[in-house]
Amino acid sequence: MDAWEAKEIGPLLKRFQVNCAQLELDSGIQQSAFDTYQRLAVDGGLARSGDDAQGWLCCAVYSELQLAKIRDIKGEFQETGNRCWNMSLTRLLRCFKVSGSVFLRCMEHWNWLAQNTKVLQLEVEELRRRFSVTLILLQHYKSIFQSLFTQPSEDEDALAFYHSLYEFGWLLFLVVRNELPGFATENLVNGCQVLVCSMDLLYVNMLEVPNSPVIRRDFPRLPSMWGTKYFDSDILKKYSALQAIGALLPHLPERGVQQMKNAFFQKALMVLFMDQTLLGNDTHMREILKEGMLDVNLATLNRKYSSHVADISEMDERVLLCCQDAKERNKSSPDSKSSPRPASSPYKKLLDHKLPQSMPPIIKALGEGENYDTIVHPVEKLLIRLGHTFSSAVKDHMNEEVAAERFHLARGLFYKFLQKILASELALKPQLKLGSLLKQYTLTTALIACCLEVALHIHDEQVDQVRFPFVLDCYSLNVYDFQKILELVVRHDEGLLGRVLVRHLHTVEDQCLGTLIFRDNSQLWQHFGKNDRLPSYQEVQTQAEDKENPSTGAGICLRKFYALAHRRLLGLCKRLSLVDAYPRIWHLAEYSFTLKGGELLRQRNLDLLLLCAIHLHARLEDLRLSFSEIIQEYRRQPHAQSSVYRQVSLGNGQTVDIIRFYNTTFVRSMARYGLHLRCEQSTPPKSLSPFRKNVTVLMETVPNELRMRGNISVSSPPPPKICLSGSCSSLDLTESINRSPRVIIKEENLNLKRSVSSNEIHADKQPNILRRRTCFH
Repeated sequence: MDAWEAKEIGPLLKRFQVNCAQLELDSGIQQSAFDTYQRLAVDGGLARSGDDAQGWLCCAVYSELQLAKIRDIKGEFQETGNRCWNMSLTRLLRCFKVSGSVFLRCMEHWNWLAQNTKVLQLEVEELRRRFSVTLILLQHYKSIFQSLFTQPSEDEDALAFYHSLYEFGWLLFLVVRNELPGFATENLVNGCQVLVCSMDLLYVNMLEVPNSPVIRRDFPRLPSMWGTKYFDSDILKKYSALQAIGALLPHLPERGVQQMKNAFFQKALMVLFMDQTLLGNDTHMREILKEGMLDVNLATLNRKYSSHVADISEMDERVLLCCQDAKERNKSSPDSKSSPRPASSPYKKLLDHKLPQSMPPIIKALGEGENYDTIVHPVEKLLIRLGHTFSSAVKDHMNEEVAAERFHLARGLFYKFLQKILASELALKPQLKLGSLLKQYTLTTALIACCLEVALHIHDEQVDQVRFPFVLDCYSLNVYDFQKILELVVRHDEGLLGRVLVRHLHTVEDQCLGTLIFRDNSQLWQHFGKNDRLPSYQEVQTQAEDKENPSTGAGICLRKFYALAHRRLLGLCKRLSLVDAYPRIWHLAEYSFTLKGGELLRQRNLDLLLLCAIHLHARLEDLRLSFSEIIQEYRRQPHAQSSVYRQVSLGNGQTVDIIRFYNTTFVRSMARYGLHLRCEQSTPPKSLSPFRKNVTVLMETVPNELRMRGNISVSSPPPPKICLSGSCSSLDLTESINRSPRVIIKEENLNLKRSVSSNEIHADKQPNILRRRTCFH
């Protein structure tokens, strides 16, 4: 422990401990790594300060993680499943701010100094070889991609699609390569063969998109008549451009490419379709890019690859795509041809736009009796203070200059959207005093936080600590206030942000509505006491339609929450072939939301209760649908998070998996309601359509704009379609159960509990950490 407490290395140790805290490293690994570094620094003359010292400390941590991995695989850990070594190497390098090439060079010397085992030496040799091969393959990928596809120049949506396609093609290659046995990808030639097969798949699937502007018309293997009304798309089912694509790489044997496709590539691809990492037509390996499938498959491939690189032996080779493009842009002249992904391309319109850096002119419309200086100066001082707060919060993740650039962009967006919002409010309410709005601390803070989230996303900050909800924690901002600003920004965008950023803000809003508004400190709970029932969907809807009693901010928030719940539940029901049962499952889910004081929602996640409602329905109907199958389907959703089913809060800091929560909490609260619920629409006869004619279904309507607290108008989303049949017992049953004392259900009579152990929740496929080596000697 002497080295751990030595005064002369205080600053170095402090920085090391900060890095380890970000990585959530085991304390034993931290201390062992630092002790080894100190010993070798004395014996081998290693640097003891500055960036060089960080490189050696990174090597020390990597070595300890590798040793922990080997002990875990050998079964030497006392606790089974303790994978403290399981993380991406790229995350480690990024935390210590060390490049891949510097790390590999340092690790070779470190292995010699530390006299590490042959296994660790082979790991580093393999990393170096794979890194070099991948860089060459990346250059081939870019060359082939530019030969097959062309970058649209004007259409923003087409441009965004092009960039997503560019990322998808590289990611597809990486995922398929990881599915192949080591000998199939152990050299550059084999890697090129897999790359050509991947590009053939990408190209033919892209041809399925009619008249796509990204298809290069001068590629020799473009099918005749493509892009005309005479083109027969059925020929694409068996179409291949393998030979023409392979010809783009000189000296690559055509026969070898075809053998790779037949012997290995097709089988690996089928595995991806079978586990639904790729969604589409698995018979012909098609339809993976049509009709919005690109975004879905890009998300699932990213999750698949992220799981793979959690193994410390692997680098995240996705980042090479952006890094290499950035290097090429720095080397190229302004007149040179742009690379496939310029840094600002999806956001070009925004970054080229001259954003204001002072209060907008509309402030001059301050009402009578309001003084400009007394209103505006406090706002500007607050922005300066918020800028300092941001710089302080990110000092461990970005330097002061970069932080200032991010906030400068956010400040410009703040003034831009403030002008749009105020102009809209004045149009609606000409007598409105703008000063009363500008004096609201929460409005200013929430708007700058939203703009800062946009700025951080534009520059694709890779540090997890600055991803959402970082901006909320940075300003101690309540998510209930923040989510009210999000829609205002999107609604007043008018094309400035573009499709990619608007989609990101929608994702952020879903994250707010799906979990963050149910934190204990959320202001939402102040509108309903701990002992009061949250309003049901119908009550929220009725309030929204009452023109004499317009909805409150809380009502609009809940209405949006119910719309999100509807979309996600309906999506799961479709994937699980439970659409006919949707109304009944909806009533189960809704009751779990509105249960006394929101006790099932508090500190938990919307998705958790949806999964439990589906499983409760399956148990009530005696369906052969396991929790494992439900969770597997949930994992394929773009918004899926493993914490939803692995880390469920039971209160007092205790967390369990979803099955234990279902058995100990959910069933006890929901069983009686589920047993007595009768919903005519949930079990229609096979001879009739899924919705009987005598069943009333609440249809979606377009609501009028409603006003939220603070005189800022927002609009509510359309409602879900639910059963309001006269025979549906959901409403009366809810009231009767709420009036009755809580009844403890006898488990032996109901058989609604999950009888199988929860081991399957944690039974993810073990990472194939030593695919190319099986010996630890």
